[in-house]
Amino acid sequence: MAFDMNNFVIDRVVRGVALSQTDDSVMFALNQITNPSLSCSSESTDAVDALGVPISTFYRAKNAEFSAENAIFDMNLMATQVGTVKQVASDSDKIITPAFETIDIDGTSATYTLKHVPTEDVKNIYALNGDGTLGTVFTKSTSASASSFAMTGSTLTPPTGLKKGDQLFVIYEYEAAQAVSVMNSANNFPTACKLVLEVLGCDVCDQTKLVFAYIIFPNFKLSPDFDWNIQTDGTHPFSGKAMQEYCNKDKKLFQIIIPGDE
Repeated sequence: MAFDMNNFVIDRVVRGVALSQTDDSVMFALNQITNPSLSCSSESTDAVDALGVPISTFYRAKNAEFSAENAIFDMNLMATQVGTVKQVASDSDKIITPAFETIDIDGTSATYTLKHVPTEDVKNIYALNGDGTLGTVFTKSTSASASSFAMTGSTLTPPTGLKKGDQLFVIYEYEAAQAVSVMNSANNFPTACKLVLEVLGCDVCDQTKLVFAYIIFPNFKLSPDFDWNIQTDGTHPFSGKAMQEYCNKDKKLFQIIIPGDE
């Protein structure tokens, strides 16, 4: 008996995977998708008579747009949205990274060693007030004084006159061998990909058996426009257009498949 399903009850989108159209490599894979929405539209032209009464409506220029949110911020998704790739640092390919470091004056040490070696000279350090704000500015000199500090490599000699319990705040940059980075450049834009959504659900007549459905966008282009809420309960939104496969005779925008053996 042939497998045939008409009414499909959706549980949730389990996964979304974007594949490169060049070599089928995975550009991003999401498993925390929320609020997925597919919008289909078209343009229409009316044929009218001499009095302007519509005779017939002709539709053309179909469009399909998909939008959703990932419950967790995803670096690979961000890289695809801004038209680049995620950079993973290594010993041979380090990433220039900022460092905010707090030094606790213990009253006994003459020098303190920063966690990293700054890539450039640190020109200023700051006293840290009790409320976390920055206070007195100390400038670098060849030797420490009441108003200046000295530094060689990552070794810092604090200003004189500080007492136990005082704190200094140091801002610098260093080369990180363990870091990941995504850069949004004004010159780069998203490229098209193949987006496949895995949707879990069931037949309305047999709700005891969960089955998978697949929504396939063969030529999907993410939008570089998004608003990212940078907070704990914020989500990572994304959206894009299903472009037609122009050189394919079917001009496919998307396809929904529910396999009977899944």
